[in-house]
Amino acid sequence: MRGAWAGLFGQSSEQTAKAKQKATLLSDRNRIDAMVTQTRLVADSLRGVSSSRLREHGERLGKMGRGIKLFSGTHDRDQQLQYEKLMVLGIAGMTEAIRRNLSLELFDTQIFASLVVGQGAIAEMQTGEGKTLAVAAAVYFKSLHGRGVHVATPNDYLARRDQARLQSSFASLGAFTAVVDDKVSPQQRRDAYSADVTYAAGHTFGFDYLRDQVLMGDPNLSGLGRLTLARLAGDSPTKLMFQRGLCVAIVDEIDHVLIDDAVSPLLLSAAGSGSAVDEEVHREAFEWAGRLVRGVSFVITSSGNVELTEEGLHDVYHHCEMVMHDSLLRPWHEYVVLALRAKYCYQRDVDYIVCEDEVRIADASTGRIHADRSWSGGLHQAIQVREGLPVQPETRPIARITRQTFYRNYSFVGGMTGTVDGCEREFADVYGLPVVSLSPRVPSRRQLFPACVASSRREKVTAIVDETETLVRSGRAVLIGTLSIAASHELAEAIEARGLKCQLLNGVQDEDEAAIVARAGKSGAITVATNLAGRGTDIVVEDSVLAKGGLHVIACDHHLLARVDRQLVGRSARCGDPGSARFFVASDDCLVADHAPWVSRAIKRWDRDGRAGDLAIEESIARVQQKQQRQQSASRMQLMQSDQHDERLLERSSGTPRGCIQLGL
Repeated sequence: MRGAWAGLFGQSSEQTAKAKQKATLLSDRNRIDAMVTQTRLVADSLRGVSSSRLREHGERLGKMGRGIKLFSGTHDRDQQLQYEKLMVLGIAGMTEAIRRNLSLELFDTQIFASLVVGQGAIAEMQTGEGKTLAVAAAVYFKSLHGRGVHVATPNDYLARRDQARLQSSFASLGAFTAVVDDKVSPQQRRDAYSADVTYAAGHTFGFDYLRDQVLMGDPNLSGLGRLTLARLAGDSPTKLMFQRGLCVAIVDEIDHVLIDDAVSPLLLSAAGSGSAVDEEVHREAFEWAGRLVRGVSFVITSSGNVELTEEGLHDVYHHCEMVMHDSLLRPWHEYVVLALRAKYCYQRDVDYIVCEDEVRIADASTGRIHADRSWSGGLHQAIQVREGLPVQPETRPIARITRQTFYRNYSFVGGMTGTVDGCEREFADVYGLPVVSLSPRVPSRRQLFPACVASSRREKVTAIVDETETLVRSGRAVLIGTLSIAASHELAEAIEARGLKCQLLNGVQDEDEAAIVARAGKSGAITVATNLAGRGTDIVVEDSVLAKGGLHVIACDHHLLARVDRQLVGRSARCGDPGSARFFVASDDCLVADHAPWVSRAIKRWDRDGRAGDLAIEESIARVQQKQQRQQSASRMQLMQSDQHDERLLERSSGTPRGCIQLGL
């Protein structure tokens, strides 16, 4: 896989060359250290100025920035020096603004990271090192170009949190910020994009871009021809658009936004109304799914696909009146396959939840619930039948674009993360982004205890509750990470059965997420969370808890990706504080049972009186995770290859490049 991305397309080799050019510039650590020193000196000189003078400083930088190129690495030495001067002055200004508004001093590592991001690269900072503030300093610098900065986060919660926390610091320098989420009106959305800095979830920027392209590309697809009506009224069509262009994107948790989320394209769809015309067909298909025998009538492949055998095909076509039904939108046997997938491959409170008589998708890597998303191709309707819900019409696809293509449309991209291992090549070849790893400001004091191996899930849950009870009774705080909503409820019930109190953070709780996180570091606190607690969540640990050893993180299961595991563990022992973590493994864990059955057998044979097998088990799990990372990378590569192929076909048919945007699918 190492050389696959670079050799896939000419554009990828171009991106690779761009990444190498940036990496060469950033390899001179002495140069960046010198800029850190300069930034610190300028920031110190601003400490004594009044608020109005600080704002004037920002206004002067804004005038300067409008005449400077968007990116560094230019061969023109004078332009490069101008760029670096503006970068130092801008980051210094934000350093002082943060000090005044948040009473926080940026450390040299944070300034260093800002300088890396400001030069179109990825800064890898360890969890707890202050990425949010470092991102903000780089964002302010890039806003000085006057063309708008999009700050992409993994989800709406982090976008709202970071914008609310930092807006006063930006305002001190005359820069205005806004946030876009699913709660804003269309006009509020347009206003937010006109701000100097716009915070939103990474996918939100992509969907709004697609909406604008649909609006400009085909008025018949844009909601009763709004574009045509605007022209007749003498209005500029651009007034109806949300965004003013794709200039600068700064991405927080960039591996999540550009790697993990990039396994599927952004698909803009129009919802139907009323009941599905093929509701009766879906319900009959689910009845048939209950009659078919696994291994005889159908098989489920290792990749999770359902395939009917010859016997199964014969049964569904020769013993059913639905074959020629007037409401069929696809061949009859495909409805049966969809029903089988809904029955065997998707689990409630794991892959989705049911809320207000709706099926809502749960994000596989974070556990967050997406009320505005649906599965395509009839799968969503098949799951509605499984849950006994009304069957809604399938959404009508309007436009699509891959995340890879979308983010490469920006003139400038930079970002940060704490977990980039194994993704360096893909970042370079696809996005033209080199990675610069920063050493932690202070050595980590985290204790990673040996994995606890159990013969069954029941035994593992008991061991988790035992360890939790021991720690909280000693005054520690415990965070338990699970892979699904169902698992979080299972753990919470086991803990409460022991007479202990715990709080749930799983995307469906009624209480505000921030309030739950605020209590998670208190003495005796037990928080059971899905992976949504793993990224960007800063748990403030009480001094009394730190004195007893800090926050303890329990990983109930291994995720398929090791990076997600490291994000969870990274909630403890932040900024040099004490803390600890432990993984728990059982023979019937999904990762072990589905992807490493030999490990499952080894656990069952394992001598419980010793720990000799622990290391081998953990090494086997690590190999499985590495394989999964390679497979997902291959999937993203195939998606991008398909996107490029479709683009070439569109260009041939229309004669005009569409930027890999497919309208009116």
